[in-house]
Amino acid sequence: MKAARPAKRAVRRDAEADLFSRRRVVDEAFLERTARLFEARMGRSLSTEDARQIVDNIGGFFRILAEWERIDRGK
Repeated sequence: MKAARPAKRAVRRDAEADLFSRRRVVDEAFLERTARLFEARMGRSLSTEDARQIVDNIGGFFRILAEWERIDRGK
């Protein structure tokens, strides 16, 4: 009986993939600036958690755009 070979994992390690896949640590000063920026536009006060969600959502938006660009370049 033949021993089962471990499955190979496909790991993509290029600089562009790493640039958009890593989660960044966001400091409090950045969150405060984000909150002030969006408070002026929304007309209400925002918490640090609101600012953190804004940063995460904008980051996710740009990660999707980068992924679409990679897909388009591959065609």
